Amino acid sequence: MSDTAKFIQAFRDAVTDAGWRRVMGPTDVVGEWEDFVESCTEGYLDDIYEFNNDLDIRALIERLLNDRNLARFQQMGWVRAQVSEVDEKYRAILRPEIDRPTRPWWEARLPRLAGAELAEEFRLRYGVEVEVVND
Repeated sequence: MSDTAKFIQAFRDAVTDAGWRRVMGPTDVVGEWEDFVESCTEGYLDDIYEFNNDLDIRALIERLLNDRNLARFQQMGWVRAQVSEVDEKYRAILRPEIDRPTRPWWEARLPRLAGAELAEEFRLRYGVEVEVVND
């Protein structure tokens, strides 16, 4: 088995070990994070439950980035670079204020734009006003 095949298998195993039911490789995980960030850039249109569910991909990523077994693979350099690039895009669309201080950085601040339902839920739950985009 090649190093790349070993890495992909180890990555998939780490995703499963983290409790995810779907089998996902590195491009799947990075792609989901990119898709979520793109949705937030345009104004996330679903409710707060879906928002939090979709945001969970970043917690998985954090776990994978800190996985000792995965750290031994050079391919994690690519994963780290891709995640860093998407993280930068996400940080750029977040409100400057920390809305949930006890949470990790990707949860502590909220996006500046949201659909009407999510914007209302941010207001009711966190007392935060965000710009509403039309569905």
